Amino acid sequence: MIELSVSDFFSLVLLLSTSWIAYLALRLQYRSSSREWHLSSRQLFECDNCHLSFVPDEPVTICRCPRCNAYCIKRSRRRR
Repeated sequence: MIELSVSDFFSLVLLLSTSWIAYLALRLQYRSSSREWHLSSRQLFECDNCHLSFVPDEPVTICRCPRCNAYCIKRSRRRR
């Protein structure tokens, strides 16, 4: 059996718990950065009737709103 003093035992527990927390933090950082997604404003439609913002399944210029079934037209915007 390995003999440990009380201070060595608590040091070992502190080291293991700190390393476990660091591992979980790094894992969370890696997973959140790899699963980020960005939406281009060119793909986003906004319904004029119910103000629902949505992305159609296909890249189109005219589609129907999934909530109120009204036609939504993608207007080209001027860049400043």
